[in-house]
Amino acid sequence: MRVLPSGSTKWRTMKLLQINKETKAAYLCILPWLLGFIFIIGGPFVSTIFLGFTRYDVFRPPTFVGMRNYMQLVVDDDVFIKSLLNTLYYSAFYVPISVFGSLLLAILVNNNLPGMNGFKTALYIPSITSGIAMAMLWMWIFDPGTGLVNTFLRQIGLKNVPMWFESAKLVKPTMIIVKIVEIGGARMIIFLAGLQGIPQTLYEVAYLDGASAFTRFRKITVPLLSPIILLNFITAVIDSFRVFVNSYAITGGGPLNESMFLVLYIYKKAFTSIRMGYASAIATIFLLIVFILTVLEIKMSKKKIYYAE
Repeated sequence: MRVLPSGSTKWRTMKLLQINKETKAAYLCILPWLLGFIFIIGGPFVSTIFLGFTRYDVFRPPTFVGMRNYMQLVVDDDVFIKSLLNTLYYSAFYVPISVFGSLLLAILVNNNLPGMNGFKTALYIPSITSGIAMAMLWMWIFDPGTGLVNTFLRQIGLKNVPMWFESAKLVKPTMIIVKIVEIGGARMIIFLAGLQGIPQTLYEVAYLDGASAFTRFRKITVPLLSPIILLNFITAVIDSFRVFVNSYAITGGGPLNESMFLVLYIYKKAFTSIRMGYASAIATIFLLIVFILTVLEIKMSKKKIYYAE
C-alpha cells in the first residue's frame, strides 16, 4: 500500500476534500436548527426592526413614521427610561450573584458525598418549575400578612415587618432574591461539566507543592473554566434583560413602576395599548443594548480567556 508524503500536492488535495466533506456533514446536521432560526427567529427579528419605524395597531396596515417612535421614547416616555434603569439595576446585581453562586454550587456538588444526587436534584428543580407556579409560591412566601417570611420575623420579635412586593424600595431587591433561587439550574450544570473535565492530577501536583485550596481555585479552576465563565456571564446578562414572568404575575410593574422592566413594558405597549410599532421600537433598542453588552463582554475578556490546545 502506497503512503503519500504529507507535504505532497495530492496529499493536501485529499485533506482538503476530507475537510470539505466534514464541513458539509456539519452544515447538514445543523440545517434543521438553521431553518428554524431563519423562519422562527430571523423573520420576526427583521419584522420588529421594520415595525419600529411605523405606527401599527394590528387593525390597520402599518404607517411609516420614520424616527418618531424613537424620539418619543427618549424625549417624552418617562416610563421607558424607568423600565430601562430598573432592568440595568436588576442586571447589575443578578448577573454576578447568579454566575458566581452557580460556580460555588457546582464546586459543592462536585464532591462525591452521600446523598449528593438528591441534593443536585433539589437544586435543579426550581429552574424547571413553571414560572407562574413559582411566582404564586413567592407571593405566598412574601405575603405581608400570612407569608412565611413575615411570620418568622414576627416570631423573632420584629413588629414593623417589610411589605416586600408592595414596597417601592424593596420590590427590586425582592425580585432579585426570588430569581436567585434558580442558580442551581443550567449554569450550575454547565459549570459542573467543566469542573469534571479538569484533570485531577493538576490539583494533586499543586497540593504536593503546598498550594492552598484558594490558590488551587485561583490558579487552576478559574483559568480552565474561563470560557465557561464567559459563556455563563453572557447568558446571565441576556436572562437578566428578559425578566418578565415575576414582574407580570406578582406586581404588574408596580408599585410606582419600580418593577416595570423592559420586556414587561414591551408587552404592555404591544398587547394592552395595542401600539405594536411603538413596542417594536422598544424591542429594537432592547436587542441593541443586549448585543452591545455581549460584544463588550467578549472584547473585555478576550485576553483573560484560556483555551486549552
